[in-house]
Amino acid sequence: MRKYSKIAFLALFVNLTAFADNIQIQDVPNSNANTGESILQTKEQALNNYTQTNIKIDPLGNQGQGQKIDNSSYANPQYQAQAFDTYSQSNGEQLSEEQIALMKSAIRNQNLNALQQRFFQKKYSGFENTLNLDYQPNKTQKIRTRFAMATTLIFETDITNYILGDTTGFKVEEIPSMPNAIAIKPMLIGIDTSLTIFTKDNKLHTFYIFSTDYKNSKDPSLVIYIHDQNSKELIKEKQEKLAKDYLIIKEGIAEVRVKKSEIYNHYSQKAKKGDEWLISEEIFNDKKFTYFKYDKDKMPQVPAIFAVIDKQDSPVETRIIGNYVIAETTAKKFTIKSGDSYVCVERLDQNKKAKK
Repeated sequence: MRKYSKIAFLALFVNLTAFADNIQIQDVPNSNANTGESILQTKEQALNNYTQTNIKIDPLGNQGQGQKIDNSSYANPQYQAQAFDTYSQSNGEQLSEEQIALMKSAIRNQNLNALQQRFFQKKYSGFENTLNLDYQPNKTQKIRTRFAMATTLIFETDITNYILGDTTGFKVEEIPSMPNAIAIKPMLIGIDTSLTIFTKDNKLHTFYIFSTDYKNSKDPSLVIYIHDQNSKELIKEKQEKLAKDYLIIKEGIAEVRVKKSEIYNHYSQKAKKGDEWLISEEIFNDKKFTYFKYDKDKMPQVPAIFAVIDKQDSPVETRIIGNYVIAETTAKKFTIKSGDSYVCVERLDQNKKAKK
C-alpha cells in the first residue's frame, strides 16, 4: 500500500473541487443516515459521524477512474470511511482537530446537485407547500415530508402530548413559543411512521407520515394547519369569558393578565409647561405592579419610571408590553422622566377624583 504524508493527504481534501475528476461519490447501501453536524462534537464523535454519512469519497482516485460523478443518492448513509481508514492504516496516527476541520470544509464545498426541481418550475407559486386540513374524528391524515426539511403542524388548541411511532427515522420538536404547534423532521428517506397528537380540547389527531427526497416530483408539506370549527367556538367563548374578568395586555408571545376587580386607577399627574406631552394616558395598579399607558407610535422614546422613596427618585424594574410601561412595584408617588422633562405622579385616596 502506498504511503502519503499528512500534508499531501490534507491537500487532496482541501482541493477536492479542483480534482473533481478524481473524486467519486458512490452509493453505499445502508439503513442509517447522517443526522446533522454539531459544533459541540468531540474529535471521536466527528470521525464516527463522518463514517456514517451519505457520501463516499475516493480522494486518491484509485477507483473508477474516468467514470462520471454520481451523486444521485446523497442520502445513502456513509461518508468517507475509506479516506479516513486509508490514512490511518498508512500512517498509524490519528487525525488532529485541524485536520478534521479541513476535511469537513472540503466536503462542504462540494456541489451535491441535490436541489428539488419542483421548487424552480414556472408554475410554482409558493402556496403548494402549505396544507389546510379539517379535523375529522377517527380519520388518519396523510402527510408528505422531505429529507432535509421540516414540516410544522399547527392546531387550534395547545398540544398536551404526542406519540411518534419511529423515533429513529423521524424527529419531533416542540416549539416553546407556540404550544399549539409541533415540527417533524425526517432523518431517513423512503420510510413511514405514525404520529398521534393529543390536544387540550380533548381531541385525538392521527397522522400517517412518510419521507421523500429531492428527486420527488411532488410538493412536500412544510406548514399544515389543522382546523376545527368546534374548537374555534370553544376558544371564542373562553376568550370572551376571560375578557370579562381580566384586562389582557399582549404583544407577540408576551402577555400579562390584570384582574379587573383589583385595578386601582386613582392617580394625579402634574407637569410643568412644555412637559405635558409626557403625561401618561392612563395609570393604574393591580396590587403588584403599576401600569403606565403610552402610545408607542407617538412617543419619541420610552420614558423612565422612578418610585419616590423618602423624597428621592429610586429606579425600579420595568418592562414594556404593547402600549404599557409596567413598573414592577407599587408606590404612593412616582416620577416619569424623559431627558430633561418629567411628570410627578401621586396615588390618590379612592374618594378623590384623579386629575391630569
